[in-house]
Amino acid sequence: MGVLPLIRKLPAIFLALALLAAIPGVAVARADRATLIDVDVLYVSKAKPTSGANCSNDGASNGLYQLTGWAVQGPKTARLNTATVPASLGSVTTVLQGAFNAWNGGPQITVATGGTVTKPTANHNYDLMWGRTGGNTIAVTYTWEWSNGEIESDVLFNSRLPWFKASTEGDGCVETVAAYDVRNIATHEFGHVYGLGHPGDDRFETMYAFGFTGETLKWSPENGDLAGMQDIY
Repeated sequence: MGVLPLIRKLPAIFLALALLAAIPGVAVARADRATLIDVDVLYVSKAKPTSGANCSNDGASNGLYQLTGWAVQGPKTARLNTATVPASLGSVTTVLQGAFNAWNGGPQITVATGGTVTKPTANHNYDLMWGRTGGNTIAVTYTWEWSNGEIESDVLFNSRLPWFKASTEGDGCVETVAAYDVRNIATHEFGHVYGLGHPGDDRFETMYAFGFTGETLKWSPENGDLAGMQDIY
């Protein structure tokens, strides 16, 4: 069929679709589309370093939390693009899995390799990667809602910043290392994936909006973080 005959038939096609949609029990497929509904940014703290790092030991939280309005819908797989991970870090799959596991109460999210995207992309997959973000940004979580109600989140870590892997949470601060601990930052970002926002000025909650070099206290969700998870799930 040529182009002109097809164009002449378009009104009849649209009418047929409208009539089908009006019949009970008949569904007409719509274009699958995603809408970006949230961008959560973890900012670099400007606190002056006491030694090599600018973190401080863990302290008492106020129990505050904030919700974003969505939840993880059933078990998911988060695909890590290993080609983007800074060479100095080596393998981080186990570290990232530990960060997801810290959020008890929500559906299981399993970290797998094989990711290929290099920037947050709405593609029906949860993706993890390192790449370029703003200069005062440590990491960003992008969340989309698809037209069928599906929620998708991607996490981008800033490849321009220095990173390290702490061996333990310890007292919440590795004062001698002027770099960002992977698990510390990932646990915060994965809280966004589960539906938590930034809880205002509660410095010692994992979901506090600023990150510090040498910091490890975000490994363990605090009272407000846990209360938020219970509220969602």
